[in-house]
Amino acid sequence: MPRPSEQPYDWQRFWIHFVFGALLGALIGIVFWFRAWYPGLSAWRCIAIPSLALALLGGIYGDWFWERLLTFIGRWGWWV
Repeated sequence: MPRPSEQPYDWQRFWIHFVFGALLGALIGIVFWFRAWYPGLSAWRCIAIPSLALALLGGIYGDWFWERLLTFIGRWGWWV
């Protein structure tokens, strides 16, 4: 059995985490854009920046990132 450092990188998991991070980031960006809208506010930047940030964080850190993010959001009590 190979050690964790010797195992090949799982690109399929990376892309799954990346895509879901991008979708969640886009949703957060859209909500922010609608809530903080004023004339001249760039929808492209409000949606693209959080989408790219969460996609990269989700893709690189994988399950650890999602566990921490959902724990953080769960503390707010949104679905209690």
